[in-house]
Amino acid sequence: MSIFINNEAKENFKAFWFGLAIPILGGVGFSTVSLIVLMSSGLHFEQFTLIHHLIIIFVMSGHLVIWPLLAWWLLRRANKLQNLHRRRGASMSIKLYIIWVTWVIVAGLLDSA
Repeated sequence: MSIFINNEAKENFKAFWFGLAIPILGGVGFSTVSLIVLMSSGLHFEQFTLIHHLIIIFVMSGHLVIWPLLAWWLLRRANKLQNLHRRRGASMSIKLYIIWVTWVIVAGLLDSA
């Protein structure tokens, strides 16, 4: 038995979660894979080469750059296709990104104080 009353509600639900989850999973997933590659290298911090520093940049850019870019791209695409529910999901993803960055900055400021 389906929890949806009709297929339109089901498609709207899918569109919302697609707009919300794809940017988050894309950005955090990129960061996680980069971190796994960095940790599996087995080198200490003093032994880092240029490649390792690039991987560290990838770790940071996943959730700080790729997440908002994917959300922005999905938002523009949803506006072009006039898909309201995907637009709402992408907007929610951008709002969660702003909360995430604010939390990271505040935690960094409190830790350094």
